[in-house]
Amino acid sequence: RLKARYEALQRSQRNLLGEDLSPLNCKELESLEKQLDTSLKHIRSARVS
Repeated sequence: RLKARYEALQRSQRNLLGEDLSPLNCKELESLEKQLDTSLKHIRSARVS
């Protein structure tokens, strides 16, 4: 169970870095894009403050 969680986190990290995207379906890619967009907005707002 812990190993499965670890592997899922590794997969997620690779996806966030733009690696290993081919197994993702359209919905997963859209979700990843939204997550990256939200993170970028937080970073930009933190830099302004």
